Amino acid sequence: LIDSLPFEIIKMLGLPRAASNFTSVMREQVDLRLEGENLDRFYDNFISAATSNGAFPWRDPKTTFPRPYDGWVAHNVLVEEFIGDSTPISEYLNDNSEDGKALRKELAGPLLRAFLKMIFLDNFVHGDLHPGNVLVKKKTSTNGEHTVVFLDAGIATSLSPKDQQNLIDLFRAVIFNDGDKAGRLMVERARYERCSQVEGGVDAFAAGIDSIVTEFHTRRKEGLTLGTVRIGTLLGRVLDLCRIHGVEIDPAMATVVISTLVLEGLGRSLDPDLDLLYLALPFVVSWDNIRRLSQSQFLQVFNHWLLGF
Repeated sequence: LIDSLPFEIIKMLGLPRAASNFTSVMREQVDLRLEGENLDRFYDNFISAATSNGAFPWRDPKTTFPRPYDGWVAHNVLVEEFIGDSTPISEYLNDNSEDGKALRKELAGPLLRAFLKMIFLDNFVHGDLHPGNVLVKKKTSTNGEHTVVFLDAGIATSLSPKDQQNLIDLFRAVIFNDGDKAGRLMVERARYERCSQVEGGVDAFAAGIDSIVTEFHTRRKEGLTLGTVRIGTLLGRVLDLCRIHGVEIDPAMATVVISTLVLEGLGRSLDPDLDLLYLALPFVVSWDNIRRLSQSQFLQVFNHWLLGF
């Protein structure tokens, strides 16, 4: 029986880390002190003058989190700021009047930008962003725009530095159509992989990533809008390729993929014409990276990001 156990597959799946990740999520759900800490961290990430990694200033009045009250947080008690004059975002999804459509478009950008910031800048991602956990605070005399408010931060996750870099490289690969390089870097960074132990394995894995990336890059000419592209599907296909070729991925990546699927669906309901590539560029291509681009790559960034085509 022992000899028949697929130890290579078990090792590749990273079951100890998966079990640890599951335990952590369950613990966070029953200890409200952890949710309070998460809310404080999200608030600081979004309200402070700069991002947590100092990439570029971030102070967007269109997104916020409620703050817990000091002295009112315990294992089974969490008292936090009341968000008055607000409505669940789900109530706006079926308003097909001209004003309703305009408001949905207004909300879609801040919602998706906030999620991209969580992934690419802060590496601290809200793991439960269904419509019930998103409020819309109405305009006030001092704030002429609606504000997106994120609730229930009990589930939050961070990727390992290598897996976060893999995700950044994957988005860059779609922009520059360089999936082969992204695939080879994923193999090099993996804590465990059996690609290199099979003749042609690394080439096959890199070719698979390149095929997925090329498909999305080609569609860029038509516009990578929420109505035509499923980024969650792209990530799911990449994870499936990792499974087939034995390239280990941090179990926390599954949480990020699920969060992407949920929020992508919400964003699509708000504004199916929103261009994901346009939103993602500032997060995955820093000015330091831009200075090192080839002329053709720079023109791709310049044309799409600055000129809008």
